[in-house]
Amino acid sequence: MSIRAPKDFWSGVMFIAFAAVALVAARNYSLGTAVRMGPGYFPMLLGGVLAGIGVILVIRSFIVSGEPITPVHIVPLAAIVLAVALFGALLQRLGLVLTLAIVIAISAFAGRQTRFVEVLALAGVLAVFSVAVFVYGLRLPLPIWPQ
Repeated sequence: MSIRAPKDFWSGVMFIAFAAVALVAARNYSLGTAVRMGPGYFPMLLGGVLAGIGVILVIRSFIVSGEPITPVHIVPLAAIVLAVALFGALLQRLGLVLTLAIVIAISAFAGRQTRFVEVLALAGVLAVFSVAVFVYGLRLPLPIWPQ
């Protein structure tokens, strides 16, 4: 037997791996019952569902023909991961406005058609919106500017 749908196969393997992590994490928690769920009930249920979906996808990959796997574009992926990590690292030091400007500028590298004016406008609008919603609306204790 050969794999006819590589995307389905590797998606199934990924689902099974996530299921294994959920099941291992939930093994030390009590399950409870469906009426009185314990802390391990939902992770165990989620792990079982993910494993089931993964097995179905792996089996399907041997039966149904599918598209080949396209190459992974590393630069956009790295830009997004870096932006998320920097948001967490810089928020308390630089404040919400400057952190968002930096994160949006880095995230712009993930796109193919990045225009400086659009990135600048997006950073400004998102900074104003984020401060209005999170700092003033929800009253989260986030610094707006550097301390």
